[in-house]
Amino acid sequence: MKLLYYYLQILLPVALMVFLYECELYETTLFMILVYVLVYRPIVDGFRLIRLRQLPKKDFWKMFIPFYGAKYFGALYFGALS
Repeated sequence: MKLLYYYLQILLPVALMVFLYECELYETTLFMILVYVLVYRPIVDGFRLIRLRQLPKKDFWKMFIPFYGAKYFGALYFGALS
């Protein structure tokens, strides 16, 4: 159930961005994509990794480094595998 909740957290904003794009609000959509990629996803992924005890709290800031979270791909998307 927790994995389903994580997937809902990361996919619901995408639905909002698609809706904004369909309404032809292109600048707003672009802004939302940037906020999603650069702010929202690192926060959500970081909290999930802390909750799974894969990432120490002191290293939370590292999730904002591009592609740093890729080494936790299995833990993020498939549960606590490692």
